[in-house]
Amino acid sequence: MSKIAVLLPKEYMLEQARKVIQEKNADIDILKVIKTSDSVYEARKAMEQGAGIIVARGVQAAYIREYTNIPVAEIILTGQEIALMVAAAKKLIPEKKHPQIALIGFESMFSDTSYFDELFGITLKTYFMKSMEQAAEKVELAIAEGADVLLGGDTVNSLASQRNFPSCFINSTKESIRSALAMAEHMALSAETEKTYAAQFETVLDNANNGIFEIDEKRKITIINRTVEELLKKSAEKVNGEALESFFPELDIKYVNDVLEGRRDMFTTSTYLAGIPMMITVAPVQYEEKICGAIISCYRYISAQKSSTDELHSHYLKGYVAKARFSDMRITGKEMEYCVELSRMYALSKSPVLIRGEGGTEKEFLAQCIHNNSSYKTGPFVTINCSGMSEQMQMDRIFGNPASEDIGIQKGGLAVGDLGTVLIAEIEKLTPVCQYRLYRAIRYEDLIQNDLERSQTLDNRIIATTSVDLGQLVKEGRFREDLYYLLNGLVVEIPPLRKRIEDIRSIVEECRTKFSRRYAKFPKISEDAMEALMEFPWPGNELQLETFCERMLLTTMKKTIAGDFVHFLLNELYPQTESEQEDGKTVIYQHPEAAELQTLLEKYRGNRSAVAKEMGISTTTLWRRMKKYGIINRYDLLERRQSAEKDVFK
Repeated sequence: MSKIAVLLPKEYMLEQARKVIQEKNADIDILKVIKTSDSVYEARKAMEQGAGIIVARGVQAAYIREYTNIPVAEIILTGQEIALMVAAAKKLIPEKKHPQIALIGFESMFSDTSYFDELFGITLKTYFMKSMEQAAEKVELAIAEGADVLLGGDTVNSLASQRNFPSCFINSTKESIRSALAMAEHMALSAETEKTYAAQFETVLDNANNGIFEIDEKRKITIINRTVEELLKKSAEKVNGEALESFFPELDIKYVNDVLEGRRDMFTTSTYLAGIPMMITVAPVQYEEKICGAIISCYRYISAQKSSTDELHSHYLKGYVAKARFSDMRITGKEMEYCVELSRMYALSKSPVLIRGEGGTEKEFLAQCIHNNSSYKTGPFVTINCSGMSEQMQMDRIFGNPASEDIGIQKGGLAVGDLGTVLIAEIEKLTPVCQYRLYRAIRYEDLIQNDLERSQTLDNRIIATTSVDLGQLVKEGRFREDLYYLLNGLVVEIPPLRKRIEDIRSIVEECRTKFSRRYAKFPKISEDAMEALMEFPWPGNELQLETFCERMLLTTMKKTIAGDFVHFLLNELYPQTESEQEDGKTVIYQHPEAAELQTLLEKYRGNRSAVAKEMGISTTTLWRRMKKYGIINRYDLLERRQSAEKDVFK
């Protein structure tokens, strides 16, 4: 901890300080009486002896603070001490029943004196100095304004003596010295803590993988970390003081200025640093509600590298690889826990698996997990989506066409996926002919190509996905019964997101992490924003939620995403026209509570009291919820129109 030096103008004050130090058992290294003229010299001498904090009073404290950079804990006179001096001053002028007393010194020396006039039957006027050069001026002013006696330090008393004017010296007692020492100890502890934080901050800066700049309010660089030094091939000393734009020539400085001037909470963009593509984030540095600079974080912008077509076909494994594993699954609630556990068991089987789930649920993701937990995990993972293809295209993609110039189509997906897994997505879109051929391939492990001219024995696992009820399609004659029963043995259903609300929070947090890194924006998500996200039904499930999160994180300009911003985006992206009203369409986003409100309003013909009673809420709460979801009661509109018509015909 920093050493503390106590420098005082009077010997008796020094004695008071010694008593306080003894009481506190404080470790004070330097304790001495000094002259005001020697205050700066003595402070510098104490600093050379290792002092990091100076305890001083009045003029001496002012001089030390002005002419050195040593922190000063100033002795502030207590109300009790000032009261004692007022009592002493009154004794100097006993003939005055209501004397006027002038208190002269630096404002920082004194505590509050607001009620002294009433308490002591005096008029107390204060004359605060900003420098010692004003002492004589303040003394003359106080006398000119009718002061009967002056209260002040050595300089004030000396000036008063020269004019034969009554004055009292303001003494410091143990109480004010005790407070100053406590303040000095706190300052010393804070200084030590700051040194520790500075060392930690320097360690973080130097070991961060991303480049970090700190700039002042004029865009001048003040700090760079080691990563930036290596990128620029320049030391921090050579870079400090340089303009930020000299290292980011393509950066639009207008947006940096917006951050520095408080018009933006942050700014993210892609640019170049030393010829390297970077994603940078500019965030303000605030001190006491004032922006005093900004931090610029730089991240390497890495684009995905795609393999060439030749490389993909050089070996079947190199293009047909499943990346997802069960350890990557979001397992928050019991519904998904059961789904994953069932899938783990199915993975041990060779039989086909049917994955059911609404649009947007991660059916292919789960299929990859099953593949990577099965005996086929070392083989290829081939995906074929049946949607939007003609019958011939389905035949070619699944079963192969030897006449095709494309190697993959020559063999077909089932052959390419031999000794591996073949995922057939949206299997309900298969034509009847393709359904039959797929049934044979699964049932007899035999692939027929080109109308019986060529056949091949298969050893693979089939996983099919669907978002519809295949049983209903069988009843309607649109799906083969034998293929349905073949697939419907090992069935796993991914519950929709609206039935596993607890998963929404984890998905949102994952998205926040992913998109924050992608766009170098790191906003927080408030609890009311999270609640709004968890209340929305997400008919498009994980896919819809993830795309929404990307939009939300990409477009926010705030450090914290609030609920109103979430509601705004939901209304903008997923509106639903509920009904035609006389004043236009009512647009709300799909929400189960909103749907319930609409239903009950229709049931009770707009009677809000009845609706509120059934819901167990007050009419005020009901109105707030109607307003929240943009629900207009058509019966209210009708009543208002009828009332207006009556007024017209009166």
